[in-house]
Amino acid sequence: MQTASRNIVYDVHSASNKPQIIVKSHEIFMVETEMNSGGWLHSENDTWTPKKSCATNPVVCVGIESALPGDMLAVEIIDIIPDNIGYTGYFGDTAVLPNRIKKADWGLNTKTVRIDKDYIYWSETKKLPVRPMIGVLGTAPSVESLSTTRGGPHGGNMDVQEVCAGSIVYLPIETEGALLHIGDVHAIQGDGEINGAGGIECRSTVKMKVRLMKRPENFRCVRIENEKYIMTVACLRTAEESFYTATEQLIQWMTDDYGFTDHEAYLFLGQVMEARCTQFVNPTSSYVCKIAKEYLKTQK
Repeated sequence: MQTASRNIVYDVHSASNKPQIIVKSHEIFMVETEMNSGGWLHSENDTWTPKKSCATNPVVCVGIESALPGDMLAVEIIDIIPDNIGYTGYFGDTAVLPNRIKKADWGLNTKTVRIDKDYIYWSETKKLPVRPMIGVLGTAPSVESLSTTRGGPHGGNMDVQEVCAGSIVYLPIETEGALLHIGDVHAIQGDGEINGAGGIECRSTVKMKVRLMKRPENFRCVRIENEKYIMTVACLRTAEESFYTATEQLIQWMTDDYGFTDHEAYLFLGQVMEARCTQFVNPTSSYVCKIAKEYLKTQK
């Protein structure tokens, strides 16, 4: 099984990035992801400061054999194994409420935690469930290079919790070889990612498989599917713009693949759609809109 290591990483989604490995459609492979801010964290006694940050959302690049512009890439996430240590923190305007907490000792702005298979050990009395997710997952744009701090139609820095094991993420292919970028794994993350480095940032090992598909004509933003839901994700300048786009694209998916008319899908989603903003703190805000598959079965 091929493995892409964290020894070579990038901070942009770019057609000029060189893939570490090239995989075939339906091939299972592994990716060792680097931690947001780089590889400085070695023990529970290490604490984060902005000066330690050597990279923002470093990503590993993987090429896909026979992928061509106009195709779509289905990325099946099989497993995400977090490292045994991680951190969270904030500084300045990277947080949603930068003025809510006044200037304090730097140690109060960051926290390093231990991680095992099941739990994140927040304190002697509190522990959190491990719910690993991939913060940055995207393909390369055709012309410009896009920072890994941004999300968009290519995917990128979405910070959506459903980008996790058991999900299939559908991404557009704009360059030969697709150039799939993977990084910024969180052991857990709350909605809004309010404190900037808002999830438990960590290194990880990700197991995945890709499949080449024909891109739907009306594909305008990232799509996600798991056992229970179909979902659309939009990452635009404001949460409001993202919500509108993700909603419109969910209606489009329902009409294209599930036998709804526009009118019927619009009315039906008004009753059963689930939606939320998963992060506010990046240059783009991410909104996920979803409908349970149980509501789609009788339409086909």
